[in-house]
Amino acid sequence: MLHDVVLSGHGFRLEPLAPEHAETLAGLVDEAMWSGMSVPMPFGVAGMAELVAATRAAPDLTGFVVRAVDADGRPGAVLGSTAFRDLSLVDRRVEIGRTFYARTAWGSLVNPVTKWLLMRHAFETWDVHRVGFRVDARNERSLGAMRRLGAYEEGVMRGHRAAPDGTRADSVMFSVLAPEWPGVEVGLLERITAPRVVPVLAPALGGLAQPLAAS
Repeated sequence: MLHDVVLSGHGFRLEPLAPEHAETLAGLVDEAMWSGMSVPMPFGVAGMAELVAATRAAPDLTGFVVRAVDADGRPGAVLGSTAFRDLSLVDRRVEIGRTFYARTAWGSLVNPVTKWLLMRHAFETWDVHRVGFRVDARNERSLGAMRRLGAYEEGVMRGHRAAPDGTRADSVMFSVLAPEWPGVEVGLLERITAPRVVPVLAPALGGLAQPLAAS
C-alpha cells in the first residue's frame, strides 16, 4: 500500500518503504536472522527489490523503513523495516509484523521505539481497539521481545502457515487492547528513556574500563 505516514521520536524515524531502500536493506539480512520470517528470504539487491515492490503493492500492508535521525532531525542510517498489516478501521484492529533489523541494532532502542511509534499511531490516530502480533513459535528472540513488551499471549495457532523452508510453522499470537495501551506505553517509555550502561575499552590496558552511563 502506498502511503504518506511518517512517524518519528526518540532518535528514530519510520518513513514509507520505497524502492531506493532495497539496496541498503539487502545488506542487513542473512539466512540465520531471516529464519523466523513468514516470507522467503530475499537474496541480494534484486530479491530485496522484489520484496519491497510486493510489500508496496499489497493492499493489506503498510510498509516502513526504520532509520536513525540526528539531534537536528536529519535522517541517518537505515536500520531495518516493519509494517502494519490487515488494518480494519471498521473492526478497529491492525497487526504489526514483517519486522527485521540490522544485527547491529539488536538489543538497542530501535525495537522499543519502533513499537511505541507504531502502537501510538494505531491507538491514538486510527483509534483501533486491538493491535495484534504473530510470531513464529521457533523465533525465541521475537517471542522474548513480545513478552518484554507486555503484550497478552493468546495462544498458539498450530500449523498456521507454510514456512520458507517448506515445513509448517506454528504462530504464537499476542495482542494489546486499547484499555491496556496506557500501561504498555509506560513500560515502553521507561525502557526508552532509562539510562543505559555501555562498557568502554581502556585503550592502554586492552581491558574493560568502568562502564559509562548513556541515554
